[in-house]
Amino acid sequence: MFHPRLLLLSLVQLLLTSAFDINAKDNVAVYWGQASAGTQESLGTYCASDNVDVVVLSFLYQFPDNLAIDFASACSTTFDDGLLHCPSIAADIESCQAKGKKVFLSLGGAIGSYGFTDDSQAEEFATTLWNTFGEGTADNVERPFDTAVVDGFDFDIENNNPTGYASLATKLRSLYAKGSKDYYLAAAPQCVYPDASVGDALANADIDIAFVQFYNNYCNVDKQFNWDTWADFVENTSPNKDIKLYLGLPGAASAAGSGYISDLSLLKSTVQTIGENSHFGGIMLWDASQGFTNQVDGEPYVAQVKSILEANTDSTSSQSATSSVQSSSSTATTPDSTLITSTSSKASSISQISSTTQQGVEPTTTSGSTSSPDSISSTTTISSTKTVVNGKVSIASSTDVTTSQQAVTQSTAISVTSSTEVTTSQQPTTKSTTTLQPTTTAAPTTIPEPSRTTLQPSTTQSSDSTQSTDSWAVTRAKELNEQFVKGELNGKDSCSDGEISCTADGKIAICNYGAWVYTECAAGTTCFAYDSGDSVYTSCNFTYLKPDVVF
Repeated sequence: MFHPRLLLLSLVQLLLTSAFDINAKDNVAVYWGQASAGTQESLGTYCASDNVDVVVLSFLYQFPDNLAIDFASACSTTFDDGLLHCPSIAADIESCQAKGKKVFLSLGGAIGSYGFTDDSQAEEFATTLWNTFGEGTADNVERPFDTAVVDGFDFDIENNNPTGYASLATKLRSLYAKGSKDYYLAAAPQCVYPDASVGDALANADIDIAFVQFYNNYCNVDKQFNWDTWADFVENTSPNKDIKLYLGLPGAASAAGSGYISDLSLLKSTVQTIGENSHFGGIMLWDASQGFTNQVDGEPYVAQVKSILEANTDSTSSQSATSSVQSSSSTATTPDSTLITSTSSKASSISQISSTTQQGVEPTTTSGSTSSPDSISSTTTISSTKTVVNGKVSIASSTDVTTSQQAVTQSTAISVTSSTEVTTSQQPTTKSTTTLQPTTTAAPTTIPEPSRTTLQPSTTQSSDSTQSTDSWAVTRAKELNEQFVKGELNGKDSCSDGEISCTADGKIAICNYGAWVYTECAAGTTCFAYDSGDSVYTSCNFTYLKPDVVF
Protein backbone atom coordinates (compact mmCIF):
# COMPACT_ATOMS: atom_id res chain seq x y z
CA MET A 1 0.00 0.00 0.00
CA PHE A 2 1.27 3.44 -0.93
CA HIS A 3 2.10 5.84 1.85
CA PRO A 4 -0.16 8.93 1.45
CA ARG A 5 2.85 11.22 1.42
CA LEU A 6 4.54 9.22 -1.33
CA LEU A 7 1.32 9.14 -3.32
CA LEU A 8 1.03 12.93 -3.06
CA LEU A 9 4.64 13.31 -4.16
CA SER A 10 4.00 11.06 -7.16
CA LEU A 11 0.99 13.13 -8.17
CA VAL A 12 2.99 16.34 -7.90
CA GLN A 13 5.77 14.85 -10.03
CA LEU A 14 3.24 13.73 -12.63
CA LEU A 15 1.76 17.22 -12.77
CA LEU A 16 5.19 18.79 -13.17
CA THR A 17 6.21 16.46 -15.98
CA SER A 18 3.00 17.04 -17.93
CA ALA A 19 2.85 20.81 -17.48
CA PHE A 20 3.74 23.06 -20.41
CA ASP A 21 7.34 24.26 -20.36
CA ILE A 22 7.95 27.20 -22.67
CA ASN A 23 11.70 26.48 -22.58
CA ALA A 24 11.31 22.90 -23.81
CA LYS A 25 12.20 22.03 -27.41
CA ASP A 26 9.63 19.28 -27.91
CA ASN A 27 6.38 21.24 -27.67
CA VAL A 28 3.61 20.66 -30.21
CA ALA A 29 1.05 23.40 -30.81
CA VAL A 30 -2.09 22.82 -32.89
CA TYR A 31 -4.71 25.22 -34.14
CA TRP A 32 -8.26 24.10 -33.47
CA GLY A 33 -11.71 25.32 -34.44
CA GLN A 34 -11.92 25.48 -38.23
CA ALA A 35 -12.14 21.72 -38.96
CA SER A 36 -10.05 22.08 -42.10
CA ALA A 37 -10.13 18.29 -42.59
CA GLY A 38 -13.92 18.49 -42.91
CA THR A 39 -14.75 17.37 -39.38
CA GLN A 40 -13.11 17.81 -36.00
CA GLU A 41 -13.24 16.34 -32.50
CA SER A 42 -13.95 18.39 -29.41
CA LEU A 43 -11.26 20.58 -27.91
CA GLY A 44 -11.17 18.28 -24.89
CA THR A 45 -10.49 15.23 -27.06
CA TYR A 46 -7.35 16.75 -28.55
CA CYS A 47 -6.16 17.95 -25.15
CA ALA A 48 -6.40 14.39 -23.85
CA SER A 49 -3.57 13.44 -26.21
CA ASP A 50 -0.01 13.42 -24.89
CA ASN A 51 1.05 14.63 -28.34
CA VAL A 52 -0.33 18.15 -27.78
CA ASP A 53 1.05 20.86 -25.49
CA VAL A 54 -0.65 24.02 -26.78
CA VAL A 55 -4.03 24.46 -28.47
CA VAL A 56 -4.75 27.69 -30.32
CA LEU A 57 -8.47 28.46 -30.69
CA SER A 58 -9.20 29.88 -34.14
CA PHE A 59 -10.52 32.48 -34.68
CA LEU A 60 -11.66 35.78 -33.21
CA TYR A 61 -12.13 37.02 -36.76
CA GLN A 62 -13.94 40.32 -36.22
CA PHE A 63 -12.68 43.15 -34.01
CA PRO A 64 -12.40 45.68 -32.41
CA ASP A 65 -16.11 46.45 -32.93
CA ASN A 66 -18.88 43.84 -32.88
CA LEU A 67 -16.74 40.91 -31.77
CA ALA A 68 -17.23 37.67 -33.69
CA ILE A 69 -15.69 34.24 -33.13
CA ASP A 70 -16.14 31.00 -35.03
CA PHE A 71 -15.30 27.38 -34.25
CA ALA A 72 -17.20 25.61 -37.05
CA SER A 73 -19.73 23.13 -35.66
CA ALA A 74 -18.22 23.14 -32.16
CA CYS A 75 -20.38 26.06 -31.03
CA SER A 76 -23.63 27.49 -32.36
CA THR A 77 -25.50 29.11 -29.45
CA THR A 78 -25.29 32.88 -29.18
CA PHE A 79 -25.95 35.83 -26.94
CA ASP A 80 -28.74 38.18 -28.00
CA ASP A 81 -26.37 40.28 -30.10
CA GLY A 82 -25.08 37.27 -32.05
CA LEU A 83 -21.75 36.71 -30.26
CA LEU A 84 -21.19 32.99 -29.75
CA HIS A 85 -21.72 31.57 -26.27
CA CYS A 86 -19.82 28.29 -25.90
CA PRO A 87 -20.24 26.57 -22.50
CA SER A 88 -18.95 23.23 -23.80
CA ILE A 89 -15.75 24.83 -25.10
CA ALA A 90 -15.43 26.63 -21.76
CA ALA A 91 -15.52 23.30 -19.94
CA ASP A 92 -12.94 21.88 -22.35
CA ILE A 93 -10.63 24.86 -21.81
CA GLU A 94 -10.58 24.17 -18.09
CA SER A 95 -10.11 20.45 -18.74
CA CYS A 96 -7.14 21.19 -21.01
CA GLN A 97 -5.58 23.45 -18.41
CA ALA A 98 -6.04 20.83 -15.70
CA LYS A 99 -3.92 18.50 -17.86
CA GLY A 100 -1.13 21.07 -18.05
CA LYS A 101 -1.98 22.24 -21.57
CA LYS A 102 -2.06 25.89 -22.60
CA VAL A 103 -4.99 27.35 -24.52
CA PHE A 104 -4.54 30.51 -26.60
CA LEU A 105 -7.15 32.47 -28.53
CA SER A 106 -6.05 33.45 -32.02
CA LEU A 107 -6.98 36.83 -33.47
CA GLY A 108 -7.34 37.27 -37.22
CA GLY A 109 -7.10 34.52 -39.80
CA ALA A 110 -6.87 34.84 -43.57
CA ILE A 111 -10.50 35.93 -43.86
CA GLY A 112 -12.08 38.30 -41.40
CA SER A 113 -13.05 41.88 -40.66
CA TYR A 114 -10.43 43.20 -38.29
CA GLY A 115 -7.83 45.90 -37.80
CA PHE A 116 -7.04 49.14 -36.00
CA THR A 117 -6.92 52.73 -37.17
CA ASP A 118 -4.27 53.75 -34.63
CA ASP A 119 -2.41 52.64 -31.51
CA SER A 120 -4.92 54.11 -29.07
CA GLN A 121 -7.73 52.02 -30.53
CA ALA A 122 -5.56 48.91 -30.16
CA GLU A 123 -4.76 49.74 -26.54
CA GLU A 124 -8.45 50.15 -25.74
CA PHE A 125 -9.15 46.79 -27.37
CA ALA A 126 -6.61 45.12 -25.07
CA THR A 127 -8.94 45.89 -22.16
CA THR A 128 -11.85 44.42 -24.11
CA LEU A 129 -9.90 41.19 -24.66
CA TRP A 130 -8.93 41.03 -20.99
CA ASN A 131 -12.52 41.50 -19.84
CA THR A 132 -13.99 39.10 -22.41
CA PHE A 133 -11.50 36.22 -22.37
CA GLY A 134 -9.08 36.97 -19.51
CA GLU A 135 -9.34 37.84 -15.83
CA GLY A 136 -11.05 41.20 -16.33
CA THR A 137 -13.95 41.93 -13.99
CA ALA A 138 -15.87 44.64 -15.84
CA ASP A 139 -19.65 44.51 -15.46
CA ASN A 140 -22.09 43.67 -18.26
CA VAL A 141 -19.48 41.95 -20.43
CA GLU A 142 -20.53 38.94 -22.50
CA ARG A 143 -18.01 36.14 -22.00
CA PRO A 144 -18.18 33.41 -24.69
CA PHE A 145 -16.31 30.99 -22.39
CA ASP A 146 -18.10 32.03 -19.18
CA THR A 147 -15.62 31.85 -16.28
CA ALA A 148 -12.97 29.95 -18.26
CA VAL A 149 -9.87 32.05 -18.88
CA VAL A 150 -7.49 31.52 -21.81
CA ASP A 151 -3.72 31.42 -21.26
CA GLY A 152 -2.87 34.03 -23.84
CA PHE A 153 -3.51 35.44 -27.29
CA ASP A 154 -2.07 34.72 -30.72
CA PHE A 155 -1.85 37.29 -33.54
CA ASP A 156 -2.54 35.49 -36.82
CA ILE A 157 -2.94 38.75 -38.72
CA GLU A 158 -3.01 38.33 -42.49
CA ASN A 159 -4.47 41.52 -43.98
CA ASN A 160 -1.23 43.47 -44.49
CA ASN A 161 -2.21 46.05 -41.87
CA PRO A 162 0.32 46.08 -38.99
CA THR A 163 -1.13 49.12 -37.24
CA GLY A 164 -1.64 48.78 -33.51
CA TYR A 165 -0.52 45.23 -32.73
CA ALA A 166 2.69 46.26 -30.96
CA SER A 167 0.64 48.59 -28.77
CA LEU A 168 -1.97 45.87 -28.22
CA ALA A 169 0.75 43.47 -27.07
CA THR A 170 2.32 46.03 -24.74
CA LYS A 171 -1.02 46.88 -23.14
CA LEU A 172 -1.86 43.20 -22.72
CA ARG A 173 1.45 42.75 -20.92
CA SER A 174 0.44 45.37 -18.37
CA LEU A 175 -2.90 43.62 -17.86
CA TYR A 176 -1.22 40.22 -17.58
CA ALA A 177 0.71 41.57 -14.60
CA LYS A 178 -2.61 41.85 -12.74
CA GLY A 179 -3.47 38.20 -13.37
CA SER A 180 -3.15 35.19 -11.10
CA LYS A 181 -1.09 33.04 -13.51
CA ASP A 182 1.43 33.24 -16.33
CA TYR A 183 0.07 34.53 -19.64
CA TYR A 184 1.62 34.37 -23.09
CA LEU A 185 1.69 36.34 -26.33
CA ALA A 186 2.19 34.59 -29.67
CA ALA A 187 2.28 35.64 -33.30
CA ALA A 188 2.00 33.58 -36.49
CA PRO A 189 4.09 35.28 -39.19
CA GLN A 190 4.67 34.03 -42.71
CA CYS A 191 8.19 32.69 -43.18
CA VAL A 192 8.79 35.58 -45.59
CA TYR A 193 10.76 38.08 -43.50
CA PRO A 194 9.70 40.55 -42.30
CA ASP A 195 6.05 39.62 -42.13
CA ALA A 196 3.82 42.35 -43.58
CA SER A 197 1.17 42.03 -40.88
CA VAL A 198 2.87 41.12 -37.58
CA GLY A 199 6.45 42.06 -38.40
CA ASP A 200 6.08 45.38 -36.58
CA ALA A 201 4.71 43.70 -33.45
CA LEU A 202 7.52 41.13 -33.46
CA ALA A 203 10.12 43.89 -33.80
CA ASN A 204 8.65 46.25 -31.20
CA ALA A 205 6.76 44.20 -28.60
CA ASP A 206 7.53 41.48 -26.09
CA ILE A 207 6.24 38.36 -27.87
CA ASP A 208 6.84 34.93 -26.28
CA ILE A 209 6.30 32.62 -29.25
CA ALA A 210 6.48 32.94 -33.04
CA PHE A 211 4.57 30.20 -34.88
CA VAL A 212 6.43 30.77 -38.17
CA GLN A 213 4.39 29.46 -41.11
CA PHE A 214 6.77 27.55 -43.36
CA TYR A 215 4.06 26.65 -45.85
CA ASN A 216 2.33 28.22 -48.85
CA ASN A 217 5.53 30.22 -49.36
CA TYR A 218 8.81 30.07 -51.26
CA CYS A 219 10.65 29.67 -47.93
CA ASN A 220 9.13 26.26 -47.12
CA VAL A 221 11.41 23.61 -45.62
CA ASP A 222 11.74 21.84 -48.98
CA LYS A 223 12.45 25.06 -50.87
CA GLN A 224 14.48 28.10 -49.81
CA PHE A 225 14.25 27.36 -46.09
CA ASN A 226 15.15 30.54 -44.19
CA TRP A 227 15.34 29.44 -40.55
CA ASP A 228 18.66 31.30 -40.25
CA THR A 229 16.86 34.54 -41.08
CA TRP A 230 14.47 34.03 -38.17
CA ALA A 231 17.30 33.01 -35.84
CA ASP A 232 19.05 36.23 -36.79
CA PHE A 233 15.84 38.16 -36.07
CA VAL A 234 15.84 36.80 -32.51
CA GLU A 235 19.45 37.72 -31.88
CA ASN A 236 19.45 41.17 -33.46
CA THR A 237 15.88 42.50 -33.65
CA SER A 238 13.41 40.95 -31.20
CA PRO A 239 12.98 42.87 -27.92
CA ASN A 240 12.51 39.48 -26.25
CA LYS A 241 15.77 37.56 -26.49
CA ASP A 242 14.01 34.53 -24.99
CA ILE A 243 11.36 34.30 -27.72
CA LYS A 244 10.71 30.75 -28.96
CA LEU A 245 10.49 29.91 -32.66
CA TYR A 246 8.18 27.10 -33.78
CA LEU A 247 8.44 25.32 -37.10
CA GLY A 248 4.94 25.83 -38.55
CA LEU A 249 3.78 23.02 -40.86
CA PRO A 250 0.55 21.71 -42.41
CA GLY A 251 -0.86 18.68 -40.62
CA ALA A 252 -1.57 16.95 -43.93
CA ALA A 253 -1.21 17.47 -47.66
CA SER A 254 -4.78 18.79 -47.79
CA ALA A 255 -4.13 21.38 -45.07
CA ALA A 256 -2.20 23.77 -47.32
CA GLY A 257 -1.17 24.32 -50.92
CA SER A 258 2.46 23.52 -50.16
CA GLY A 259 4.84 22.87 -47.31
CA TYR A 260 3.56 19.52 -45.99
CA ILE A 261 6.45 17.18 -45.11
CA SER A 262 5.44 13.55 -45.64
CA ASP A 263 9.05 12.38 -45.60
CA LEU A 264 9.68 11.77 -41.89
CA SER A 265 13.43 11.46 -42.47
CA LEU A 266 13.45 15.00 -43.87
CA LEU A 267 11.46 16.23 -40.89
CA LYS A 268 13.82 14.45 -38.51
CA SER A 269 16.96 15.91 -40.10
CA THR A 270 15.39 19.37 -40.13
CA VAL A 271 14.55 19.15 -36.42
CA GLN A 272 18.06 17.90 -35.65
CA THR A 273 19.53 20.92 -37.41
CA ILE A 274 17.30 23.73 -36.17
CA GLY A 275 16.88 22.07 -32.78
CA GLU A 276 20.45 23.06 -31.97
CA ASN A 277 19.27 26.66 -31.77
CA SER A 278 18.45 27.69 -28.21
CA HIS A 279 15.35 29.54 -29.44
CA PHE A 280 13.75 26.47 -31.03
CA GLY A 281 10.53 25.64 -29.18
CA GLY A 282 8.85 22.88 -31.17
CA ILE A 283 6.44 22.44 -34.07
CA MET A 284 3.11 24.09 -34.84
CA LEU A 285 0.54 22.26 -36.98
CA TRP A 286 -2.38 23.60 -38.98
CA ASP A 287 -4.59 22.14 -37.80
CA ALA A 288 -5.64 19.57 -35.18
CA SER A 289 -8.23 17.93 -37.44
CA GLN A 290 -5.59 17.36 -40.13
CA GLY A 291 -2.74 16.29 -37.87
CA PHE A 292 -4.81 13.69 -36.04
CA THR A 293 -6.61 12.14 -39.04
CA ASN A 294 -3.56 12.02 -41.33
CA GLN A 295 -1.96 8.59 -40.87
CA VAL A 296 1.75 8.22 -41.63
CA ASP A 297 3.40 4.82 -41.16
CA GLY A 298 0.45 3.67 -39.06
CA GLU A 299 0.45 6.63 -36.67
CA PRO A 300 -1.29 10.03 -36.70
CA TYR A 301 1.02 12.67 -38.13
CA VAL A 302 0.89 14.62 -34.86
CA ALA A 303 2.21 11.54 -33.03
CA GLN A 304 5.08 11.18 -35.50
CA VAL A 305 5.91 14.87 -35.04
CA LYS A 306 5.92 14.55 -31.24
CA SER A 307 8.05 11.40 -31.41
CA ILE A 308 10.66 13.11 -33.59
CA LEU A 309 10.82 16.09 -31.24
CA GLU A 310 11.14 13.93 -28.14
CA ALA A 311 13.81 11.73 -29.72
CA ASN A 312 15.82 14.80 -30.65
CA THR A 313 15.45 16.21 -27.14
CA ASP A 314 16.47 12.89 -25.57
CA SER A 315 19.51 12.74 -27.85
CA THR A 316 20.52 16.26 -26.87
CA SER A 317 20.00 15.48 -23.17
CA SER A 318 22.08 12.31 -23.48
CA GLN A 319 24.93 14.25 -25.07
CA SER A 320 24.69 16.84 -22.30
CA ALA A 321 24.77 14.15 -19.61
CA THR A 322 27.84 12.52 -21.17
CA SER A 323 29.56 15.88 -21.33
CA SER A 324 28.76 16.54 -17.68
CA VAL A 325 30.45 13.28 -16.64
CA GLN A 326 33.52 14.15 -18.65
CA SER A 327 33.58 17.62 -17.14
CA SER A 328 33.32 16.35 -13.57
CA SER A 329 36.14 13.88 -14.14
CA SER A 330 38.42 16.79 -14.94
CA THR A 331 37.49 18.74 -11.82
CA ALA A 332 40.56 19.95 -9.97
CA THR A 333 41.24 21.03 -6.41
CA THR A 334 43.54 23.94 -5.66
CA PRO A 335 45.70 24.16 -2.52
CA ASP A 336 42.94 26.28 -1.00
CA SER A 337 40.45 23.47 -1.67
CA THR A 338 38.57 25.60 -4.19
CA LEU A 339 36.48 23.45 -6.50
CA ILE A 340 37.00 24.38 -10.14
CA THR A 341 34.43 23.25 -12.65
CA SER A 342 33.64 24.33 -16.18
CA THR A 343 30.39 24.94 -17.95
CA SER A 344 30.04 25.13 -21.67
CA SER A 345 27.38 25.58 -24.27
CA LYS A 346 27.59 24.60 -27.90
CA ALA A 347 26.69 27.19 -30.51
CA SER A 348 26.15 26.27 -34.12
CA SER A 349 25.27 27.85 -37.41
CA ILE A 350 22.08 26.67 -39.01
CA SER A 351 22.61 25.50 -42.57
CA GLN A 352 19.94 25.85 -45.19
CA ILE A 353 18.50 22.70 -46.64
CA SER A 354 19.23 22.84 -50.34
CA SER A 355 16.67 22.07 -52.99
CA THR A 356 16.03 22.70 -56.63
CA THR A 357 13.20 25.01 -57.59
CA GLN A 358 11.42 24.70 -60.90
CA GLN A 359 10.20 27.88 -62.57
CA GLY A 360 6.84 28.19 -64.21
CA VAL A 361 3.15 27.85 -63.46
CA GLU A 362 2.44 24.27 -64.50
CA PRO A 363 2.74 21.47 -61.89
CA THR A 364 6.08 19.67 -61.88
CA THR A 365 7.97 17.13 -59.88
CA THR A 366 10.84 18.65 -57.94
CA SER A 367 13.84 16.56 -56.97
CA GLY A 368 16.61 17.60 -54.63
CA SER A 369 18.94 16.44 -51.97
CA THR A 370 19.67 17.48 -48.46
CA SER A 371 22.70 17.21 -46.25
CA SER A 372 22.40 17.56 -42.52
CA PRO A 373 24.48 16.71 -39.44
CA ASP A 374 23.75 13.15 -38.33
CA SER A 375 25.68 13.13 -35.08
CA ILE A 376 27.18 15.95 -33.09
CA SER A 377 29.30 15.68 -29.98
CA SER A 378 29.14 18.72 -27.76
CA THR A 379 29.16 19.92 -24.19
CA THR A 380 26.05 21.65 -22.92
CA THR A 381 25.60 22.91 -19.38
CA ILE A 382 23.56 26.02 -18.72
CA SER A 383 22.77 27.71 -15.43
CA SER A 384 19.69 29.91 -15.39
CA THR A 385 17.40 31.88 -13.13
CA LYS A 386 13.64 32.06 -13.67
CA THR A 387 11.81 35.28 -12.80
CA VAL A 388 8.30 36.57 -13.37
CA VAL A 389 7.99 40.25 -14.28
CA ASN A 390 4.76 41.90 -15.39
CA GLY A 391 3.09 38.57 -15.89
CA LYS A 392 5.88 37.24 -18.14
CA VAL A 393 8.30 34.43 -17.43
CA SER A 394 11.89 35.32 -18.26
CA ILE A 395 15.06 33.26 -18.03
CA ALA A 396 18.42 34.77 -17.18
CA SER A 397 21.18 32.43 -18.33
CA SER A 398 24.87 32.31 -17.56
CA THR A 399 26.72 30.36 -20.21
CA ASP A 400 30.38 29.89 -21.13
CA VAL A 401 30.87 28.64 -24.64
CA THR A 402 33.39 26.05 -25.78
CA THR A 403 32.74 24.06 -28.90
CA SER A 404 34.17 20.74 -29.94
CA GLN A 405 32.21 18.80 -32.46
CA GLN A 406 32.45 16.19 -35.13
CA ALA A 407 29.71 15.91 -37.67
CA VAL A 408 28.94 12.89 -39.76
CA THR A 409 27.04 14.04 -42.81
CA GLN A 410 24.54 11.91 -44.58
CA SER A 411 22.85 12.59 -47.88
CA THR A 412 19.18 11.87 -48.31
CA ALA A 413 17.54 11.83 -51.71
CA ILE A 414 14.20 13.57 -51.76
CA SER A 415 11.46 13.42 -54.35
CA VAL A 416 8.68 15.92 -53.80
CA THR A 417 5.66 16.01 -56.05
CA SER A 418 4.06 19.41 -55.89
CA SER A 419 1.67 21.57 -57.83
CA THR A 420 3.19 24.65 -56.26
CA GLU A 421 5.70 26.42 -58.46
CA VAL A 422 7.97 29.34 -57.79
CA THR A 423 9.24 31.88 -60.27
CA THR A 424 11.78 34.29 -58.94
CA SER A 425 14.48 36.48 -60.41
CA GLN A 426 16.67 36.22 -57.37
CA GLN A 427 17.13 33.60 -54.67
CA PRO A 428 17.26 35.30 -51.28
CA THR A 429 20.11 34.48 -48.93
CA THR A 430 19.66 34.03 -45.21
CA LYS A 431 20.20 37.75 -44.76
CA SER A 432 17.87 39.00 -47.47
CA THR A 433 14.57 40.57 -46.57
CA THR A 434 11.36 41.22 -48.41
CA THR A 435 9.15 44.03 -47.17
CA LEU A 436 5.47 43.88 -48.12
CA GLN A 437 3.68 47.18 -47.91
CA PRO A 438 0.56 47.44 -45.70
CA THR A 439 -2.64 48.56 -47.33
CA THR A 440 -5.89 48.92 -45.41
CA THR A 441 -7.63 47.95 -42.21
CA ALA A 442 -10.63 46.64 -44.08
CA ALA A 443 -10.76 42.84 -44.43
CA PRO A 444 -12.27 40.64 -47.10
CA THR A 445 -15.34 39.17 -45.47
CA THR A 446 -16.88 38.27 -42.15
CA ILE A 447 -17.08 34.61 -43.12
CA PRO A 448 -14.53 32.58 -41.11
CA GLU A 449 -11.93 30.49 -42.90
CA PRO A 450 -12.59 26.74 -43.21
CA SER A 451 -8.95 25.93 -44.01
CA ARG A 452 -5.77 27.82 -43.33
CA THR A 453 -4.17 29.96 -45.98
CA THR A 454 -1.22 32.12 -45.21
CA LEU A 455 -1.20 34.68 -47.97
CA GLN A 456 -2.20 38.28 -47.33
CA PRO A 457 -4.83 39.91 -49.55
CA SER A 458 -4.10 43.19 -51.25
CA THR A 459 -6.63 45.99 -51.09
CA THR A 460 -7.84 48.68 -53.46
CA GLN A 461 -9.70 51.63 -51.96
CA SER A 462 -13.03 52.65 -53.37
CA SER A 463 -13.80 55.61 -55.59
CA ASP A 464 -16.69 57.98 -55.04
CA SER A 465 -17.74 57.84 -58.68
CA THR A 466 -20.19 55.19 -59.89
CA GLN A 467 -20.48 54.37 -63.58
CA SER A 468 -23.18 51.69 -63.41
CA THR A 469 -25.84 50.22 -61.16
CA ASP A 470 -23.08 48.12 -59.56
CA SER A 471 -20.95 49.76 -56.90
CA TRP A 472 -17.41 50.76 -57.78
CA ALA A 473 -16.05 47.80 -55.82
CA VAL A 474 -18.25 45.26 -57.62
CA THR A 475 -17.29 46.68 -61.01
CA ARG A 476 -13.60 46.69 -60.19
CA ALA A 477 -13.71 43.09 -58.91
CA LYS A 478 -15.28 42.00 -62.19
CA GLU A 479 -12.63 43.84 -64.19
CA LEU A 480 -9.81 42.24 -62.22
CA ASN A 481 -11.23 38.73 -62.57
CA GLU A 482 -11.58 39.20 -66.32
CA GLN A 483 -7.94 40.23 -66.33
CA PHE A 484 -6.91 37.20 -64.29
CA VAL A 485 -8.80 34.74 -66.49
CA LYS A 486 -6.90 36.12 -69.50
CA GLY A 487 -3.64 35.43 -67.70
CA GLU A 488 -2.72 39.10 -67.51
CA LEU A 489 -1.99 39.20 -63.74
CA ASN A 490 -1.71 42.93 -62.91
CA GLY A 491 -1.91 43.93 -66.57
CA LYS A 492 1.63 45.33 -66.57
CA ASP A 493 5.07 44.24 -67.69
CA SER A 494 6.45 44.55 -64.15
CA CYS A 495 5.31 44.28 -60.54
CA SER A 496 6.08 45.91 -57.20
CA ASP A 497 7.22 43.90 -54.18
CA GLY A 498 4.23 42.78 -52.15
CA GLU A 499 1.75 43.22 -55.01
CA ILE A 500 -0.80 40.39 -55.23
CA SER A 501 -2.54 38.97 -58.28
CA CYS A 502 -4.09 35.69 -59.51
CA THR A 503 -3.22 33.31 -62.33
CA ALA A 504 -5.75 31.99 -64.80
CA ASP A 505 -5.77 28.60 -63.05
CA GLY A 506 -6.43 30.03 -59.57
CA LYS A 507 -2.95 30.26 -58.06
CA ILE A 508 -2.08 33.32 -56.00
CA ALA A 509 0.84 35.38 -57.28
CA ILE A 510 2.94 37.57 -54.99
CA CYS A 511 5.60 39.90 -56.35
CA ASN A 512 8.97 39.24 -54.75
CA TYR A 513 12.19 40.97 -55.87
CA GLY A 514 10.34 42.27 -58.91
CA ALA A 515 9.20 38.82 -60.07
CA TRP A 516 5.97 36.88 -59.55
CA VAL A 517 6.04 33.95 -57.12
CA TYR A 518 3.19 31.49 -57.71
CA THR A 519 1.59 29.48 -54.90
CA GLU A 520 -1.36 27.09 -54.80
CA CYS A 521 -4.25 28.19 -52.60
CA ALA A 522 -5.24 25.97 -49.70
CA ALA A 523 -7.68 23.12 -50.25
CA GLY A 524 -11.19 24.40 -50.90
CA THR A 525 -10.02 27.86 -51.92
CA THR A 526 -8.95 29.60 -55.11
CA CYS A 527 -7.58 33.01 -56.00
CA PHE A 528 -9.86 35.77 -57.26
CA ALA A 529 -10.84 39.38 -56.65
CA TYR A 530 -13.93 40.20 -54.62
CA ASP A 531 -15.61 43.19 -53.09
CA SER A 532 -16.45 43.91 -49.47
CA GLY A 533 -18.13 47.18 -48.72
CA ASP A 534 -16.23 49.89 -50.55
CA SER A 535 -13.04 47.90 -51.00
CA VAL A 536 -11.73 45.26 -53.39
CA TYR A 537 -9.50 42.39 -52.29
CA THR A 538 -7.38 39.88 -54.15
CA SER A 539 -6.58 36.68 -52.26
CA CYS A 540 -7.31 33.00 -51.85
CA ASN A 541 -10.95 32.69 -50.82
CA PHE A 542 -13.57 29.96 -50.60
CA THR A 543 -14.22 28.39 -53.99
CA TYR A 544 -17.97 28.33 -53.36
CA LEU A 545 -17.98 32.12 -53.00
CA LYS A 546 -16.43 32.75 -56.39
CA PRO A 547 -19.69 32.75 -58.43
CA ASP A 548 -21.04 35.50 -56.18
CA VAL A 549 -18.30 37.93 -57.09
CA VAL A 550 -16.99 36.87 -60.48
CA PHE A 551 -18.46 38.16 -63.74
